[in-house]
Parts: sequence; structure tokens; C-alpha cells
Amino acid sequence: MVRVTVTPGPSRLSMTNRADSETGGERAGVGRTPNVPLTERDGVTLREEVRDWGALDGDRATGWRDSVFSFRDYLRDKEDVATVFENGETGEQASSSSPHRFAPEYADTQYAKLKDLERGIGEAYGKRLYTSMLTFTASSTDDMGRPRPPVDHLDDLLESWDAIRRALDRVLEGRRWERLAILEPHKSGYAHIHMAVFVDGPVTTTTFEPVIEAHVRNCEPARGEAHDLDDDSTISVRHAGADRDADDDEVLDELAIYLAEYLGTYGEDPRDAPGHVQAFNAVLWASGRQRWRPSNGAQEYMATDSGEAESEWEMVGVEVDGEFMEADPENGGVDRFTTGTDPPPGGP
Repeated sequence: MVRVTVTPGPSRLSMTNRADSETGGERAGVGRTPNVPLTERDGVTLREEVRDWGALDGDRATGWRDSVFSFRDYLRDKEDVATVFENGETGEQASSSSPHRFAPEYADTQYAKLKDLERGIGEAYGKRLYTSMLTFTASSTDDMGRPRPPVDHLDDLLESWDAIRRALDRVLEGRRWERLAILEPHKSGYAHIHMAVFVDGPVTTTTFEPVIEAHVRNCEPARGEAHDLDDDSTISVRHAGADRDADDDEVLDELAIYLAEYLGTYGEDPRDAPGHVQAFNAVLWASGRQRWRPSNGAQEYMATDSGEAESEWEMVGVEVDGEFMEADPENGGVDRFTTGTDPPPGGP
């Protein structure tokens, strides 16, 4: 059996001019993260690392701040771990030094996919390409003004997802279009949704007002005043195809960078990220939530240049200090628990 090592290339996207970028002096410490429980609900499945073994009222999660430190421990433990992939046709194995989705190299890959998406959409829609940006939020405090558990907040934020998709289907009926939604952190660490919608033909901000309204109606903590339909931070529209008389490669690069800055796609060591980004990543890590939500068509464009659509490679395990460990096909080797009123095994 042949094994090769894959070394990622140095094509990292700069954080310069990113909407939420922070210089070193402005980086919030992890200690500012409120230590509210990750969730106060029963029936929520989380990673074992955030289980509160000392809870007296059932099987519960640790606090948010504590989960950030657990997340940092996870990152440190992963430094000497390589993911092993196997080609189903040849039996060849390859190991990658990027074993998790928070690694800088993973962000590089996502940025490359974003450029593939822009290139594919740009070629398909040509001068008729309109790019729309939508933002969906939910209040991070309860009626008493207290910070909410971040996993519960994220679940509530995503409660409107089906309604948003139905509204998009209605307002763009008969049109060619694709979308890419991504979760992004506020400076508080709580999540919000940015969505890019690519349309073949003219659209205006008014076109997407019913989509924002669908979110506000179907997401209980969403606030109408936080979704001002006249504010371009809620809805913005750009005739991206109007620039295609210029050099196509240059235009595509500009579009990809524009979207990357808006959607927060960048690479850096996750332990050096601002405190609110680490807090946000800890929630994604603990809950297993994915940041990116592309439409099926967008996913196909994003796989075009990478060969993912026809890949014969699959993850078969990890390598730790030179020792191969086979992956668990059911949960990928991740131990999880579900919150509830029964105490944890061996707990008080």
C-alpha cells in the first residue's frame, strides 16, 4: 500500500479590509465570553468534551467560556494528528496535515471553492449576473436582557431556514439562481447568517423583502427593527455582470474577494483569532453545526475545479505520532452526549 503526504499550499487569503477584522490591540480576550450554559434545553446533542460532569440537575453542558477552553485544548491535541484518506480504486493512501475544519488550510480551500463558484456562475450568467446579499439575525438576549445560551440561540436562528428557502423559491420562481449561506459571528460571539444569492437577470432590494420578512415571522427571537429593509446591511444588490467587459479573470478575482470579505472567509491560526471568533467556533465545534449552506447548484460549481464531484477518495482514519487509527464510520470518532434530566454515567 502506497502512502503519500499532502502539504497544503501557501495561498492564504489576507484578512486585510475584512468587514469584521480586528488588529491585535482590539482583539477581545476569551475571558469576556459570557459563561452562560451552552444550552438549557433537553435533547440537545453535543460533543463529550463539553459535558458538565458536576451538574446536579441532569446531563448538562458546560458554560460557554469553559467550552472555548475545551475547544482550544482540542486544537492543541490536533497539532500532531493527520487525516488519512484512501483511494477506493487503487488502495493508495494520503495523509493531510489539516485534520479539522478550523485549520487555516481549510479556510484556504473554502476560498478556492468560492472562486470556483464565482467563476462558474459568472460564465453561466454572463452580463446578466446579479449578486444579492441578505443578512438574518436573532436577539442574543432574553426578555430580561440576559445573554442567551449560544447553542439555543443558534438553533432558534436556524428555525426559519425552511421558510427562507420557500420564500426564495417564490420570489425567484421561473428564474435561474443559486445561493450560498454562511454563519458568521457578531462581536459578541453570537451567530448571524449572511447569504449570497446569484440571479440570472435583474433584481432589486424589493425582490428580497419577502425573504427577510419570512425570517422575522418564523424566528421567534428575530426583531423587525434589526432587519430594516431600507438598510443595505439587510439587503444589498450588485449588478456583478456589468463589469464583464473587463478582463474576466480580474473581475472574477474582485468578485471572489468581495464575497470573501462579506462572508468572512479567511485563514488564520484559530487560537490566534479574536475572542469572539473563538467563542463562535467553539459553538460550531461543540454542536457539530456547519458554517456553509450552499444550494445544490452552487455546490456543483464549487466542486468543478477541485474534482470533488467524482472523487474516489474517502477518509479512513487518522495518524497520531505515526500510528494509524481507523475511523468510526458512525460518528467519525467523535463521542457525543444528549442533554436531559438523567444524570451522566458515573455522575453525582
